[in-house]
Formats: sequence, structure tokens, C-alpha cells
Amino acid sequence: MALVLLAMLGGGCDRGSEPSPEREAQSASQSEAGPAPSSPGREGPGERVVREDAVLSANLPERPVRIVSLAPSTTEVLFALGAGERVVGVTRYCDFPEEARAVPKIGGMLDPDLEAILAARPDLVVGVQAGADHRVADQLQEAGVAYAFARGDDLESALHTMDMLGAWIGEGGAGRDLRTRTELGIAEVAEQLRKTQSDTAQRALLAYDREPVVVAGPGSFGAELLELAGLENAVATAATAYPVLDMEAVLEAEPELIIDVSLNVSSDEVLGFWKTFESLPAVAADQVVHLPDAVMMRPGPRVPQALKLLGEAARGGDAGQAAP
Repeated sequence: MALVLLAMLGGGCDRGSEPSPEREAQSASQSEAGPAPSSPGREGPGERVVREDAVLSANLPERPVRIVSLAPSTTEVLFALGAGERVVGVTRYCDFPEEARAVPKIGGMLDPDLEAILAARPDLVVGVQAGADHRVADQLQEAGVAYAFARGDDLESALHTMDMLGAWIGEGGAGRDLRTRTELGIAEVAEQLRKTQSDTAQRALLAYDREPVVVAGPGSFGAELLELAGLENAVATAATAYPVLDMEAVLEAEPELIIDVSLNVSSDEVLGFWKTFESLPAVAADQVVHLPDAVMMRPGPRVPQALKLLGEAARGGDAGQAAP
């Protein structure tokens, strides 16, 4: 459960937002035997470089033409950069934009299919480190395929990833522009929310799962969304970014608002679970919202949308039921 949750949060993989069928058939050109196409002036990936913000091959192609993405968040960035036509493989959970659904699948973040990745003949594989199968970097290194994995586990690193990913694929200007647009969008939504904010911030619990209860703790992407929305994180003093709470800890948190973003479960089931904590201020005031949208777990170009959804749910209209 812990590994699956990390994958969901690290790269925005929702559990089963699509069915998990056998890997889609590769096109004839992708399944042909042979090494990845060479880029001009490139002599292989070289040694591994470990930085604070990324783990990557020392030699990256100047402008890769066949890219595999191992995280929904990097897939969204690639398409937002206008490089969608160069993406030849994505995870089974990469469902945005719509065009990404048609790209051949190479497994998931926790279970990437190396054979499928190599069959796509990429000259660059990208992804995020959080929640990923870290063995894939060793496998790509051995196979002679260039790779670059960003940190991407909070808002700042997600914005920085837009810069880096743009540079990695030869679209540095587009990367900078995307970051700027995203930052401006976040600021605009945050300002709109501030205009409707009460003098006292609500104590909010942002929940990802219920069995066990896993919530957004300090330093997490979810905690940043809560702060930007003008809400007080009910578990701001927790020891970890994604604390697991027992019943006593839930009661001690005393949230005035509960926003549950778990996926692939009915709102009746979600709301029914939380109503068992009848002494909680949020339950007593009918301030429990189910917001099942994968964007809430994807630090990427759609952060302004995630923030807007959170703000609407908090100020909202849809307490005690599924948010639109």
C-alpha cells in the first residue's frame, strides 16, 4: 500500500484511472530489433550524474526524437511543451491530455516493462524519482539508453522540472514559458481564493486513502495546495510528508473540513467512512467532500486547476457529497 501511494503522489499515478489490460501492441516500427536511434554528436549515455534536483545520464541527446515518459506528470509536461508527437511510450496511468491515451503503454511507475521500453527504441527516457522503481535507471544504464529523472515531489521541484524537461528535450524556451504560465496561473487562482477567505483559516485534512488513513503532511504537494487555498493543515506538525493516521490521531487532528481525493471508489463509500467519526467538527458540520480527480496528485502544468478545485470544495458548495 505504501509503495502504491508513493507512486500515486510522486508522479500522479492514479490507481486504475484506466483499466490495466495487457500492454498495447507496439507499432511495427517500434517493435523492430535494433538500438535506439543515435543523435548527432552523441556517443552513448555516459556515466550517471546524481544531483539534488535530478538523476540523469551525463550525455543527453541534444534534441531527442523518441521519448518514453515513466510518470503522468512528465507526460503532461511533454505534451504541454508541444512535444507530444515525440512521445513513443507512457505509463498505463498517463491519461492527460487525451492524446496521451493513444500512446503505447510501457507498464507503470512501480512496474515498468523494460522490454516494452526498449522496443519503443527511445533516445531518452524521462520520469520522476518519487514513487518510481529506481532499478529502471540501472537497467537503462546497462542497455545504453539515456535517461533523466527529476525530483518532482513538491510544487517548487515540479516547476523546476518544467525548466529542466524543456532543456532536456531541446525546448528550453518552451520550458521556461510553461513554468511562467503555470506560476502566473497559480498566483491568479490563489489571489481569487484570498478574496473569499474568512479571517480564520479552516483546519483541513486532505486525505488520499482511508484503510489506512493517509493524509497530506508537512512538505507534501497536498500541504502546499492547502496553504495556497488559505486553509490550515490539520496535521501540520506530523513527522512525515504522508502520515498514516489511526483513529485516535484522526480525532486529535480535529479537522473542520475533510477533502478526500481517493480515486476509483464511490462517494457513498467515502462519505460513509468519514461519518463514523461523528465527533469530528467536519462531520458534525457536514463539511466532508469527495474530490476524486487525479489532478489533485499531479504536481505539473495543471496545478492551477487543482488549486481551483480545492478552493471551490473548501468554500463550497458541495460539502457532504462528491465535488464536480
